[in-house]
Amino acid sequence: PQKTDVNIADPDTDENLGPIEPPFPSVVFSRNYTVALTTGYELWNVWGDPFSLYSNLPTNPILPTEAKFSGSQLGFRPISGGSGGSGKEFSESLGGNHPREQFTIVMLTYEREQVLLNSLSRLYGLPYLNKVIVVWNSPKPPSEDLRWPDIKVPIQVIRAEKNSLNNRFLPYSEIDTEAVLSVDDDAHLRHDEIVFGFRVWRDERDRVVGFPGRYHAWDLNYGGWLYNSNYSCELSMVLTGAAFFHKYYASIYSHVMPQAIRDKVDEYMNCEDIAMNFLVSHITRKPPVKVTSRWTFRCPGCPVSLSEDDSHFTERHSCINFFTQVYGYNPLLNTQYRVDSVLFKTRLPHDKQKCFKFI
Repeated sequence: PQKTDVNIADPDTDENLGPIEPPFPSVVFSRNYTVALTTGYELWNVWGDPFSLYSNLPTNPILPTEAKFSGSQLGFRPISGGSGGSGKEFSESLGGNHPREQFTIVMLTYEREQVLLNSLSRLYGLPYLNKVIVVWNSPKPPSEDLRWPDIKVPIQVIRAEKNSLNNRFLPYSEIDTEAVLSVDDDAHLRHDEIVFGFRVWRDERDRVVGFPGRYHAWDLNYGGWLYNSNYSCELSMVLTGAAFFHKYYASIYSHVMPQAIRDKVDEYMNCEDIAMNFLVSHITRKPPVKVTSRWTFRCPGCPVSLSEDDSHFTERHSCINFFTQVYGYNPLLNTQYRVDSVLFKTRLPHDKQKCFKFI
């Protein structure tokens, strides 16, 4: 798409969140023949699609920690070369147990061009971002005079064949990374929140890692399940309007998950996030991971979204009960904790720095 110089929003903080690098893809097909021997039972018996060779799986084995220091060519970036550290040393490397990698943002939009452009502009200078894929869900093409902001990574616009929230989870061939950050066009996340969420996802690759949490509750009066967004000490879902997930789940959602669920999403124009939480919890038997204290992510002054509609919650109650019928049980699992950075709220000596200033 055509680019133009626009007013790039000032960064939310002045802290260094990581290096700005050229885009590079995730390593693909890294599993060797031994996977058929070591995980043969799971390949044939675990719910999923054992007959397709996916380029990556969220359950790929982790190499021993010696791989970071024994001439490995997989691009590990241990903190401070392996000596550890906080503050500056932490921000300069991804660390963790996996080789260095990046993530792709998939942003669904529908006839809110200025809101979209503002959200894209805020991504300028975001570390570890590979590219942004804008899923144009409207039958109307972009305005002829629309100019895309230059955010120093590619912005690819994909015209959807129809207006469907399921388009959020299509396994687009343009996605070159294992990590996908699904973001609404009106979501307002700070750079440090995104980078922290990405770091957490790298350790929880088989789960949905996101920001606003929700839960399913039992209707004590009439029976059945209810969708609840009240403040709670238990969660069972995170909203995919701002969440990381593995690209593998996009393939399963689009091609393996029962069609009846996607049809219900299209019927209500709602519930695709609930469907993804159902799917991942069903496959992993694990709850999602909520990061930071954030409970909502809507930008101030944005136009009213679908979630503001009066029927929104009624439809979501219905979705949970319908999806439960399709699966034969409710796979959602509760969790009672959220994730913050290691040194959050820890009192440090004056000569030491925390991992993040505000997380």
